[in-house]
Amino acid sequence: MFYQKIDRNTYIARMKRGERVIETLKTFFKKEKIVNAFFYGLGALDEVILAHYDILTKKYGNKTYRKPFELLNITGNVFSSPEDIIIHAHTTLADDAMQTLGGHFVEGTVSGTVELFIQNLPTTIKKHYDIETGLKLIALSKKI
Repeated sequence: MFYQKIDRNTYIARMKRGERVIETLKTFFKKEKIVNAFFYGLGALDEVILAHYDILTKKYGNKTYRKPFELLNITGNVFSSPEDIIIHAHTTLADDAMQTLGGHFVEGTVSGTVELFIQNLPTTIKKHYDIETGLKLIALSKKI
């Protein structure tokens, strides 16, 4: 992955053919010591793993697709823990018939490129486990 820091909190990145999106992002976040961030981008993939969360069972079901896709959008955040970098991303894809598919983005392999805009977030923002949903959610202090 090639990248450039464009200001104190912002990066632009470009992945190359064959790179794994989430794996490469984790390497980048570790190298740049980025704890919390938001990112979005577009590109092309030739293999992707998507998931869907079942709120009743509190489990993800995965499905692998081995065909070319335009990456219309990937949007996600990262909130690091002492044990790991946790990336939560969603995506919209289009196949060669212009049919769209989307879901929780588990991993994908770049076929042409993936271009990303990455914005640091304050390190004071944390996630906590929510018993009701079974998900780690952003912990916020104010309520309407």
